[in-house]
Amino acid sequence: MTPPPTPSTNTNTNTKSEENKPTSGGDKKSPYTTDVATLPPSGAPSQAHILNLPLSPTSPLPSSSSSITLQDAIATTLFHVSASTLSQFLSPQTSVFKAVFGSSKYSGMQFVVWRRGCEVFTGTFEHHTSIKRFRFEHLAGCLVGYDGAWQLRVTASNAYAATRWGDVWAGKFACEGGVAKMTVEVDEEGMAGRGAVLACEIVAGRYWEGRVDVKCK
Repeated sequence: MTPPPTPSTNTNTNTKSEENKPTSGGDKKSPYTTDVATLPPSGAPSQAHILNLPLSPTSPLPSSSSSITLQDAIATTLFHVSASTLSQFLSPQTSVFKAVFGSSKYSGMQFVVWRRGCEVFTGTFEHHTSIKRFRFEHLAGCLVGYDGAWQLRVTASNAYAATRWGDVWAGKFACEGGVAKMTVEVDEEGMAGRGAVLACEIVAGRYWEGRVDVKCK
């Protein structure tokens, strides 16, 4: 990935939107809802769906960690921010989309999803202001095809970067964690495992309940 230009237009600082009212789940037998016509439950596993989530954050997630995909977690989170936020992310007319979420009251981590063209970077992270570093607990880089299929290209954990988003996009990560070493997965099985862990962290964090800053162009 190469650093994208800084997104500058259509800034949305949001705490919660009344724009969309998710059907709290819809069909209880389905892990997905029909809230978004372009992301139907019948879509291929490699495509994004809207997860049928429990209303209570203390309730079990609708699926096991191995079956919640990264694309489902991202689409569901953006949809719960607002329907228009998800539409901006999905639109081919949007060349750059970046959403940075504040710390989750459930996990204490922040969350970012950043798309430039067909490339997507996402991860949960901490902002260490004293050392001017981001520490990404989990991160992933993906490609999204014209058919809506997502493909993991790289995943990692415990990765540090300077607090410059251009460096993050460029993949300038380092191991600075002491006992907890940075790990990088490039094999299909390893990436799938890390992606599933990240997906569950995103959903369990319920980031749409807090602050989010969205920029797109």
